[in-house]
Amino acid sequence: MDISKFKHSIKRRVRTYEVDYQGIVHNSNYLRYFEDGRIEYRRNLNSTLTSSGFFTDGTKIVVVHNSIDYFSPSYLDEELEIFTRISWIKNSSFCFENIIIVRDKLICNGKGILVNINYDDIPENLPELAIKQIKEFEGDNLEIRQ
Repeated sequence: MDISKFKHSIKRRVRTYEVDYQGIVHNSNYLRYFEDGRIEYRRNLNSTLTSSGFFTDGTKIVVVHNSIDYFSPSYLDEELEIFTRISWIKNSSFCFENIIIVRDKLICNGKGILVNINYDDIPENLPELAIKQIKEFEGDNLEIRQ
């Protein structure tokens, strides 16, 4: 993944309950870090999660696939920088990509495919507002799939 394509990042510090008996961040926590990045990415586009499970732009998003490649461990109290972008959009689905670094060292990268669903939990096309916001933010780095 080309980090220069990522326009959004957040920082968070590794907490005590996130490390395992070896003193490194347990691998399952990286999914949580990716989710933190996704939620803050959406918030950056002025779309917040409501108590109904829908975002304020009309989307209700569920994860249908996650993948992670690990390159180096991270440790207690390190500051992680979590980069997040949307690389492609289709009718009802889209792909988040993430990179996590610590002091310029690549820790991991991953992808998550998410689908917009309606009140009956059936896939539904993404609202035009959401697509417009993502296109404006990502610019030429966004692939539109049919």
